[in-house]
Amino acid sequence: MKLSRRSVARAMLGVPVAAAAASVAGIGSFFGVRQARAAEDGESAPPAAPDDSPLGRFLARQEEGLTSEERRQVRKNVAQIERSLKEVRDFTLGNDVPPSVRFQPLKSKRS
Repeated sequence: MKLSRRSVARAMLGVPVAAAAASVAGIGSFFGVRQARAAEDGESAPPAAPDDSPLGRFLARQEEGLTSEERRQVRKNVAQIERSLKEVRDFTLGNDVPPSVRFQPLKSKRS
């Protein structure tokens, strides 16, 4: 398989889409994500119903040819992704956590 910029870009764009599809399809429960989160939080209730987001309304409005049910599903999926991103962004790390990788600049090709 030849690795090109286009194939890498497709893979990078496909990962969030696949994650969103997995969360909508309930595949996350197959991997034990919901059980682990419920055990960690001490609650077993499913998350609250998604609310509309401006981005979801915009994306649903821009795509032509969607039925009202499909537009509702787009708004719901975008709101769900935004909520999970908010959880990740709100998580704070203390100073005792080391960086995941050590930065090392590349050597110059100039002589």
